[in-house]
Amino acid sequence: MYSLAHAVISLLVAFGVVIGGDPTVNPALAVGYGVALGVLIDLDHFLLSWVIGDSVGPLKRVLRRPWVVATDPGSIFEEGDLGPYHRLISHVVIAGAVVPAVWLVVDPFLGTLSAAVLYAHLLADLIADLRTFETVPR
Repeated sequence: MYSLAHAVISLLVAFGVVIGGDPTVNPALAVGYGVALGVLIDLDHFLLSWVIGDSVGPLKRVLRRPWVVATDPGSIFEEGDLGPYHRLISHVVIAGAVVPAVWLVVDPFLGTLSAAVLYAHLLADLIADLRTFETVPR
């Protein structure tokens, strides 16, 4: 799933949490935080591409032409740069660390917001990936 779709999903989820909760920070800042978190969690893809695929190509492509993030996100990663399982597992690890850390160190409301946004991000990735996942018969 691409950044724009994650931004829209994160916006809707963050807005819902702000409306349904009791924000301890400015509501606009809370929504902005939620959108940023929902999009920026995907920066792990560049690290994974480097560690697993031994490729810094995606990072070079974005640094050379930053507008591709919005105009042609499908051109950033090539086949084999990173796998869906590694990407999803890293999101779970990141969410598992970020949510309690934000809850305990920063603010419980922002921890709840982080949990909702990252859950929606991961769920959206899983649903989008259902099109390409292959099942292995037992």
